[in-house]
Amino acid sequence: GEASIRFCLDAIHAARAGIIDAVVTAPISKTSWKLAGADWPGHTEMFAARCKSPRKVMMFTAGPLKLALATIHEALFEVRHKFTIGRVFEPIDLLNDALKHYFGFENPKIGVAALNPHPGEEGQFGDEEQRIISPAILLAQEQGINCHGPFSADTLFLRAVQGEFDGVVAMYHDQGMIPVKMVDFEHAVNITIGIPIIRTSPAHGTAFDIAGRNLANPASMKAAITTAIQMAKTKKNLECRIEN
Repeated sequence: GEASIRFCLDAIHAARAGIIDAVVTAPISKTSWKLAGADWPGHTEMFAARCKSPRKVMMFTAGPLKLALATIHEALFEVRHKFTIGRVFEPIDLLNDALKHYFGFENPKIGVAALNPHPGEEGQFGDEEQRIISPAILLAQEQGINCHGPFSADTLFLRAVQGEFDGVVAMYHDQGMIPVKMVDFEHAVNITIGIPIIRTSPAHGTAFDIAGRNLANPASMKAAITTAIQMAKTKKNLECRIEN
């Protein structure tokens, strides 16, 4: 735990100093970090804190699907009580920036998922769509973001995979992670957006149970490395165009 914390801190320092263009983190044991006295529960929180970034969002890529989460590791029954317009607007805003600066979309089209079945059915199944999600979408549209919704989650992800949307915002963890891992489990990549450096990681855990047995599949780690390289190249190309 202590060693992996030190390695991550060194990588953050190197990225912020411009020595490296991106950071790819391998899976860590949150228990080991806790035993080592870490101030953060995981990579996302560490990178945001060390970069002094007040905003951070988890983004995932899997094949054609690019997705951001409005809430992360929270009990499902607590999600609706923590919902605010700002909490929904933030991933829309940061996903829009990431798609532009790191993936080369000039005007990305973003679809926003509903929280409730049938987008609340005009309040019959919950009013979060009316009170929170729709106002957040309107706020984003007023700032020039090409976003739409809220759409029923049972069709939105299919529409995105088929090319109707460049990115999707999911309201809670499993709403987003299930389609990510169904679309391309082996090549799914986790990206931290909202911080000033590029950070990617494979979308799986440590798997200590198969360590040293020649059973691990490196595909997600390779995808995380490839994605980080592509993001860094896109960012540099955009900066060069702006300078010229």
